Amino acid sequence: MNLSLFGFDKHFAPTCVREHSYRYDSFDKKHETLKYTKPKECKDCPLANDGLCQKVYKVKITTDLRRYTAPARGSKAWKTIYKRRTAVEHVNAYLKEYFQLNNVRYRTGKCAKVHFDLVVLVYNALKLATDRINAKLNQQQAA
Repeated sequence: MNLSLFGFDKHFAPTCVREHSYRYDSFDKKHETLKYTKPKECKDCPLANDGLCQKVYKVKITTDLRRYTAPARGSKAWKTIYKRRTAVEHVNAYLKEYFQLNNVRYRTGKCAKVHFDLVVLVYNALKLATDRINAKLNQQQAA
């Protein structure tokens, strides 16, 4: 993946002539486009009146689904979703490593589902017990 695309920043947002990133504004579901607005730095730019910079820049997410997501990369909404996703991925990695979920071999999906459900049940019970023990220890230390 080439991150040094001309006219785009590291989050694939368009940039103006002076390489200031456009700000993510909204997502249009009907047309499947991301809407970016003019950067704050371009407010007093002499090139803005020459027609080199656009006020609004729209990108269809279907041009490249991996680069253009709704909400746009680098926005506040995207960062909160990404944090939630990485938290889930940590749990998935833990289950694969310590409960051997990456090494499941059954002939039917039903057996694999039962195995997965049991592993998740044990994991949740383990986390619940750990949280209760830690809460009790914190109460004892506070007293």
